[in-house]
Amino acid sequence: MKVFLSLSLCSVASAFVSSPSRSSVSLTALNVASTPGNFDGWSEKPLHRKESTVPVADRKVSKFERMRMADVVIPPDFSLTWAVALLGPLIMWYHPSYMADGSPSLIGIFGGGFHILFATLLWVQTARVRCVFEKDGFEFYNVKGPGLDYENGKADLVKKPDNYVAGTRNRWKYDTIINYGFFPSEEFPVICYFKETETPEWKWNRWFAAFDSYGRGQPHFFPGICNVKKFKEQMELRGVKRKPIPTLKSTAEAKAAQQK
Repeated sequence: MKVFLSLSLCSVASAFVSSPSRSSVSLTALNVASTPGNFDGWSEKPLHRKESTVPVADRKVSKFERMRMADVVIPPDFSLTWAVALLGPLIMWYHPSYMADGSPSLIGIFGGGFHILFATLLWVQTARVRCVFEKDGFEFYNVKGPGLDYENGKADLVKKPDNYVAGTRNRWKYDTIINYGFFPSEEFPVICYFKETETPEWKWNRWFAAFDSYGRGQPHFFPGICNVKKFKEQMELRGVKRKPIPTLKSTAEAKAAQQK
């Protein structure tokens, strides 16, 4: 009986072993070298090439000219605060109700409440933070005093604690800034951005800076809580460098120049 079982198991196992005479399925190995280096093998489109432009100043300003300029305090702007605050009730009203009796949606209530709380935080930051352009750099200060009314002389400016991202002072020299911008646009600046090289290089990959694939500096982001037009005006007046923003016209001109 044992011999019979052994023979039957061997016959079943041999049935699954392909004989040399049978045709085997041909496998084609992917050859990475066969794919063109500048094209995507799937779409046959050119691969994206990461290019970096050189930062330039809108106007050249000497250190002597900067020393003669007066200090300027950028006024606050509550436009972003009001925009976020108005989104709260709008979300509560617009979000559909999933209840049979038509009662307000819990998702809408929590979503709207979050925007109202965030608007409150923005209001506090807008009221108590000022950006000051000084002789060789600009710095963020806190307003301290009755009603946070600095514009009417009822409050004073005090230094802020060290930057929580880089661990350095919230002051940056104009000569170390290599770019700045406003997102999504200068007309409605939700986020303001600038990059500097004054922070030690070993701190450049902390927090949000880790998403900066270009490197070469420490990026900073802050909400549009100050008058952005005045901020940009002072950056240009003091000769701060920034990278040129590509437009459809400039891109077409660059392509035409390359074809020549």
